[in-house]
Amino acid sequence: MRKLANFTTEATIKNKNFIIYTLVGAFISLLNIILVWVLIDFFHVHTLVATSGVVGFLFLFKFYLYKKTGFTT
Repeated sequence: MRKLANFTTEATIKNKNFIIYTLVGAFISLLNIILVWVLIDFFHVHTLVATSGVVGFLFLFKFYLYKKTGFTT
């Protein structure tokens, strides 16, 4: 009985982590598309500069979100 309870707890934690990983990944992907689109089309920033800046910023922002949501603990 105790092993079953432990397995259920581990499965719940893994499921929660997967949901956090999925939601953060979807949010970052959507934000990437929007930011690159705005920078290129509206602010006329060169594609290489806009993409490099956005990807670098979102890499750090994703790490921050993972720390904030408890994914990395």
